[in-house]
Amino acid sequence: MAADDHRVLPRTMAAHEGHGTYDAVIVGGGHNGLVAAAYLARAGRSVLVLERLDRTGGAAVSTRPFAGVDARLSRYSYLVSLLPKKIVRDLGLDFRIRARTISSYTPVERDGRPTGLLVGGGERRTREAFARLTGS
Repeated sequence: MAADDHRVLPRTMAAHEGHGTYDAVIVGGGHNGLVAAAYLARAGRSVLVLERLDRTGGAAVSTRPFAGVDARLSRYSYLVSLLPKKIVRDLGLDFRIRARTISSYTPVERDGRPTGLLVGGGERRTREAFARLTGS
């Protein structure tokens, strides 16, 4: 693919013209690529991160996945709880993880009316949501 055929690459190349060489090139600006780049940069290496999308963050980015629903969600936000504490300390990350009453809500349209599957808020509430959705 030529640089002109890509939305982000020409901007990246223009921003880094003249630099010429890098100690490391990270392909993919998702959360793992960004962590790798941060460790390398902290070790004094020059790093270039290439990302095909117009934003970095990968699965950690929140989006509006459901048309007509005003909610920003990250499909994999629950994985942040698995982020090793060593990485948080090493990179000086400052964030809090908040527990949610609702674990998951998936909007569904049935028979022309909006319904949904609500997971969370206690076992009884989750069981009732499954029963409403499945009719059992």
